[in-house]
Amino acid sequence: MRRGIHAASELLIKTTHNIAALLLAVGAVLVFYQVVTRFIFGDSATWTELVARGVVVWMVFLVCGAGFRMGLMIPLEFLRSILPPNARNVVMWVVTALTLVFLGVLVWKGTEMAIRVNGQQVPMLGVRMSLFYAAIPVGALLAIPGVLLAQLKPVDAPQEDLVE
Repeated sequence: MRRGIHAASELLIKTTHNIAALLLAVGAVLVFYQVVTRFIFGDSATWTELVARGVVVWMVFLVCGAGFRMGLMIPLEFLRSILPPNARNVVMWVVTALTLVFLGVLVWKGTEMAIRVNGQQVPMLGVRMSLFYAAIPVGALLAIPGVLLAQLKPVDAPQEDLVE
């Protein structure tokens, strides 16, 4: 059962990472389209700015899980290097617990915010504002497996040669 949960978590992280990469491409195309319409045709497609902004917000929150999983979020290398192994493990567990609490608060408060703005619509797009705000709780919830995997089964990062 543990292997199944681990495999499902890894698949979730890879899927959100790939979706975030796709959203980055969509955002880049939208911004390029806006630049072309503004400077070549003289009449910018203003809706592209709003959609690109929403796409980037979703991208950032979706890729957080992969960032945690790969150990790319604010590393504590200095603390790891100076602490003895037992103290290092305690510090890393405390950091993991605090990160999970923070993600839990993001899920909770992000859900409240998305519900609060559900009645509002985005001008020019005609979609609910909650579509943009939903990125916060969804991304935070999807980041939790990445945090747990990073603590329980860290990815072996290649050691870089230090130049002295």
